[in-house]
Amino acid sequence: MAGSTAKVVALAAAALSAACTTTPRVPPPAPDGGAVIVDLESRFAEASRKRGARAAFLEFLAEDAVVLQPGPVWGRAAWESQEDFPGTLDWVPDRAAVAVSGDLGFATGRWVLTPRDPEGRVVEGRYLTVWKRLPEGWRVVFDGGFGRQPAGSPHSLDVAADLATGGCEPGPAVLPGELQVLDLALSGSGESGPPHVRRLLDRAAAGFTVFLPPHVEGVRAPREVDAALSQLPGTTQLWPMGARIAVSGDLGFSYGLSAPSADATADSTYANVWCRSSATGWRLLLQMRTRLPPP
Repeated sequence: MAGSTAKVVALAAAALSAACTTTPRVPPPAPDGGAVIVDLESRFAEASRKRGARAAFLEFLAEDAVVLQPGPVWGRAAWESQEDFPGTLDWVPDRAAVAVSGDLGFATGRWVLTPRDPEGRVVEGRYLTVWKRLPEGWRVVFDGGFGRQPAGSPHSLDVAADLATGGCEPGPAVLPGELQVLDLALSGSGESGPPHVRRLLDRAAAGFTVFLPPHVEGVRAPREVDAALSQLPGTTQLWPMGARIAVSGDLGFSYGLSAPSADATADSTYANVWCRSSATGWRLLLQMRTRLPPP
């Protein structure tokens, strides 16, 4: 996507996001921490194992859900129009959290696709799913990830999820467009100001984790994060396409396209999970990137 076109799309998305959140919102009852998200993930994965990934996604996706395939598309339309995987898709979260208000949560973890054909190759990967509590119950509003063929045996799915929230603190209700503005501010500049990597690290929360293909394990240590992000151009431009913030104002996420520069074609997607601090404002808990095929 060229820079000028992407800017129109990004600004239009931000305006639409803001317009859709001007009605009063009433916080639902608080949940039992991130365990509620782990339970949802377990039921979601069980449906995939028993009835196939297509049926599972169509059961749990919200009407306005967005999925990465590999770019952002409407989730239900995408899954309705495709055949099921020729194998079993299974996954388990290794990190999950939910907002204080109990209306928004996320999970990230590892997935494994085991082919029915014994001669086929197993594929493993990393996923990020965002959950929203709606009148009809919890539904997936965003899902994305990336995969790789393991060098040996795929990673075990027998893991326990980290339920730490990273110290997110409630704040005043704000429009999701606030996170999209922050995404734009993370973009680097070829003329002046800090490069993209420095802007990211300046916004990072303690324990900030980055997931870049093909590293499904992710990196969290400061030096490893710095090294992983150094592969990104200093002029990297983010074009936000959507965002959501919990009613309690402590947790949010945003996603969009990423290009090497403002005038270049997008070559990847990004998804950010944000955590609010009363002292320092919005901070990045994690970022996941996926590659787009060449134009």
